[in-house]
Formats: sequence, C-alpha cells, structure tokens
Amino acid sequence: MAALEQGFIEHRVQRIRRRLWLIGGVAIAFQLIYVGLDLALLPPHVSLSIVPLRLLGIGGVLLACSYCARAQSPLFGTQLAYTGAYALNAACVVALIYLSEALGQSMPYDGLFLILLFGYVLLGVSFRAISVAAWGFCLLYVLLGLLLTEPGATLAFQGLFLTCANLLGSGGAYLQEHGQRSAWLNMRLLDLARQRAVADDARKLRLLAAASHDLRQPLNAMGLYAQHLLEQSQEPAIRQVSGRLAVSVEQLSRLLQSLLDYSRLTLPGGVPVKPQAFALRPLLERLAGETRDEARAQGVDLQLRCAELWVRSDPLLLERVLRNLLVNALRHAQARRVWVAAREEGGSVLLEVADDGRGLSPEEQAQVFEEFRQLDNPGRNAEQGLGLGLAIVQQLTALLEHPLRLHSIPGQGARFSVQVPLAAPGQQSAPPAVAAVLRGRILVLEDDGAGREALSGLLQRWGCEVWACAGLEEALGCLDEAQPQLLISDYRLAAVEDGLRAIERVREAAGRMLPALLISADISPELQERCVPAHVTLLGKPLLPARLRQALAVLMPQASAHEPAARLATPEI
Repeated sequence: MAALEQGFIEHRVQRIRRRLWLIGGVAIAFQLIYVGLDLALLPPHVSLSIVPLRLLGIGGVLLACSYCARAQSPLFGTQLAYTGAYALNAACVVALIYLSEALGQSMPYDGLFLILLFGYVLLGVSFRAISVAAWGFCLLYVLLGLLLTEPGATLAFQGLFLTCANLLGSGGAYLQEHGQRSAWLNMRLLDLARQRAVADDARKLRLLAAASHDLRQPLNAMGLYAQHLLEQSQEPAIRQVSGRLAVSVEQLSRLLQSLLDYSRLTLPGGVPVKPQAFALRPLLERLAGETRDEARAQGVDLQLRCAELWVRSDPLLLERVLRNLLVNALRHAQARRVWVAAREEGGSVLLEVADDGRGLSPEEQAQVFEEFRQLDNPGRNAEQGLGLGLAIVQQLTALLEHPLRLHSIPGQGARFSVQVPLAAPGQQSAPPAVAAVLRGRILVLEDDGAGREALSGLLQRWGCEVWACAGLEEALGCLDEAQPQLLISDYRLAAVEDGLRAIERVREAAGRMLPALLISADISPELQERCVPAHVTLLGKPLLPARLRQALAVLMPQASAHEPAARLATPEI
C-alpha cells in the first residue's frame, strides 16, 4: 500500500540518519587506511596518482553525510545522496585499479569485494538501490577491463567471482529488507494495539465512572432511608426489619465497592498512589477499634503489637490492605486469636496480620489471591463477600511496591506480611474533636429527589435544621432565611455548574467561608485535587450514615471552640 510504503521509507531514512556518521566514519577510515598502505607500499608515482581518487571518495562521503543529516532534506534526496556516496567510492576503487595497471603496477581487485560486503551488510539502503549500485560498479569494472586490457581467463574469473558475490549479496539484501519490513509492520501493529488498549482502558474508566454514579445514587438513598427508618421507629418488629435492611444495604454497598475497586485496580492509572510519611500506630489502633466488636462477637481475641513507628506509603491504600487482611483473618481463618504486629526490620517496617486458625495448604496458598476465590464458602454466601479481598490486597501491594508474603502451615494458622519503607518521625496532628450531639443549620443541594428527601430526613432526625434545595438558584434564594452553618452538595447537579462551583457561589453570596461537604459517586484524583484548595470535604457514595455523622461532627461549629478548617476525607479504595 502506498501509505504503508511511505511510512516504511520514513522509518528507513530515520534509521539511516541515526547510523549516518557511524557508517560514514567506517567508510572514511577504510579509505584512509588504504591511503596509508598505498603511500607505504606502492611506488611514489603510483601512490600519488591514486590518492586523489581516494580523497574524492572521502569528500563524497562527507558531503553526503552533511546533506543527509539535515532534517529538512527530502526522503528521496537523502536516499539518493547516501547511495550515491557509496557508488562514488566504488567507482573510485574501480578507476584506481585500472589507473595503477596503466602506470605499471598491478592492483588486486579484492577491494571490490570489500566494497560489495560493505554495501550489502552495513549500508542499510533498499534492496533496489544497493542492487543497482553494486551491479553497476561491477559491470563498470568488467567493461573497463574489456576496453583497456586484453580479454582473457583472468578477467573472466574476476567477472564470474563478482557476479557470484553480487548474486549472494542481492539475495541477502532482499531477505534483509523483507525482515525489516516485517519488523516495521509488527512495530506498527504493536503500536496500534497499544493505542487501542489505552483507548479501551479509558473507555472502561468512563464506563466505571458512569456505572459508579448511576448505581450508587439509588443505593445512597436506600442507605439513608434505612438508617432514618431504624432511628425513627420504636416498634421492635419494625426496628428489627429496619436494622436488617440497613445491614443489607451496607453489605450491598461494600460488595459494589469491592467490584468497582478491583476493576479500577486492573486499569493503568485507575488508582493513583500518593506516598507520604505518617505515624503507623494511630492507623493500626483505628483499624483494631473498628473490628474489635466483630472479633468479640466471633469469640476472637484481637491483639495489637506496634511501637511508635513512622512509614512512607499511601495511608489510604495501606489502610485498605490491612483492613482486607484483618477482615479475612476474622471471617475465614476460624481462629481463636488474631494479632496485628509491626516491627522494624532491616531499614523497613514489617507489618504482619496473623492468626492461629486452620492454616492453608500449599495448594490453597496458591489460590487465595485469585479473583472470586473463596475456599470456605462453596455456597457463595454473600455475607462473606465476593472473594476479592485478597486479590485487591495483591493488586494494591504491587501498586505500592510493598513486598507481600504469606507463610502458613495447615493447623497452625497463617501470617500475611507486608514490607513498608521506614520514614523519619515527624509531627503528628491531634485527632479532631467529635461532638456527641449534632446541632446546626445545614443547606443541602441535591437534584435527586429521593436522595434529597432521605438525606434531609436523616439530618433532621439527628437534630439539625435542614433546608433542602434541588438547585443553585433555589439555594441562593433561601440563603438569607437559612443562615446555614454547613453546606452539603452533590457533585453532579442537573444544572450546568457542578457541586464545587455551587459551593463557591453560595459562599460568595453568604460572604463567609462556610464548611462544606461534597458527595460524589465518581471519586477521581482530579476531583480530590480540586477539593483540597477549596477546603471542601469529599465523601463517596453510597454514603454510610456513620461516616456522614463523623464528618458532620468534625465540621459543625460546635465540634470545637473554633471553627475547624475543612480537611479532605477520601473514600475507601
């Protein structure tokens, strides 16, 4: 095809330019070596007569290299000048052979074979160009021999030798070009496949973002309604059903979160890594505190062993790794004792989540990190998850570049260890104060009716005064009446402006920097980076009531003596 042929010619010319001065330098070196040999071994009148021919060849090489090295030189001109310099050197060798013989000095024709070898092996031009140049100067040698010398057996043998050498060289040049074309086509195909894979990954990320938003929106409203119903009802039967509904919604939210998280982890750039130095013990204490009730309900003794250590990692991703390992030990190890330990070892920190449970055989150890693999859940009980916890652990540790190891003996428990870089101790910020009772005026922007009603009802149940608005204009209209102390906005509003811009507009109209919560189903690194300078706390959907209450306790004015600065709260990965 003409388009492919043009692309291959451009590739070949670029290859010539990359090796231009190397090939030219070798050609000039050959000529200079023979100039030295001519001057040393031949009679002076012969050597001085043929030196100009060799200098002519060297000059042709220098001119061709200077021309071909220019980026603006046309493709055809570059190939012509490059091949022409080769043909000029070959013609000079032919001329000096017969000039030497005319001066009474026999000159061997072996140099022509070196010229042929140089052209077919090193030059790197097209099969047609090298064939024309090589056959041309060999034919020139034979014709001059017929004209200037007496034809005989010697010339016949020389012509036969050069013909055979050309036949071998032409065949090799054809195969070489065929291989170059195949390699170039393979490179193009690989490049196209890479571009298609990148485009597919981008499409999958867009699909995930859309599915994340569309699925989490009704799930978010369901969770808020379930919590509202649980807190509002006083009848035991209704409270029991409400509690089970709330647990089911939370379980569904976590299953959906696991599926979306694992899908993001398998895509390049789906989960960004932001390493920083932080104290390890507070993170482990928080994890132990969150899971202690579950451990106690299962009769498991949960222990924490950690000194005051600082590590360098992404705290959010490392927390997810440790939480998944801890939940896996509590739910599947059938253990009486589970412990989380951290110790310094060889310039790094070794984090261990271990148990004294049933342990794993070598075959099971090879299977536990597979997707959707649950060794002790053949009935696929949804309460035990999807079997993605350890697969996510393996993906995250590879992303963080933290070596992950598993050591287990059947009947003697299992020990998962993660090696994390040690960091120099720094200043640890104090945990924010948490208010026991929520009191305050909140302005809510949510274009989804069910989500708006569920969120406002739950906030009112917690003791807050709520003004729920479907859009920015409505929010600006009730601003004087509401005098809000906190803003809560969905990110994707039906209006042209998104939730962050809506928060900025409300702040401008209010004349003060109101604390603000942004709720979004599509958590991207770009959105997180936008929230930080805007002093907006970011929460992901589906919104867990406990997490919402914790964020409100931090941001509401009564949480501390002074109005606290908003901080970024990133959803789980």
